[in-house]
Amino acid sequence: MTYSEPVPVEQLVQNLCDQKQGYTQYGGLRPFGVSFLFGGWDKDCGFQLYQSDPSGNYAGWTATAIGANSQAAQSLLKTEYVEGMSILDARKLAIKVLKQTMDSTLLVPEKIELCEVVFEEGRTDNVRYRVMCDGELQVLCDQANSIAPKE
Repeated sequence: MTYSEPVPVEQLVQNLCDQKQGYTQYGGLRPFGVSFLFGGWDKDCGFQLYQSDPSGNYAGWTATAIGANSQAAQSLLKTEYVEGMSILDARKLAIKVLKQTMDSTLLVPEKIELCEVVFEEGRTDNVRYRVMCDGELQVLCDQANSIAPKE
């Protein structure tokens, strides 16, 4: 890797996971002690999502979740994720997953943060990381809260 040069996403993930694995193998420790989700875009492979565990193992996914209730979240993603879905549908699915897996009955913008990596034609930097503002989150939360849960 060279300073200020673009790095393919998988190469970056592999380098970070090699460090995690080195601590596990040679030190017998897992100082990071966490799983990571890496999302990114590069010119060779486009959008990519990787998950790593504390030992340094990693895998690529089209949609996944980590943390509390991740099994329920992954089950929902398996049934409802559709390749090529619109950004709006992806946002709604993300909010739906949060609503069904969080320990709260109502979603409010103060308790969640939603970020997206988007590709924009006609821009010099083309790929943009964006944190959604509270107003956008409020609209999505209101929509999710108005839908009655399935029994």
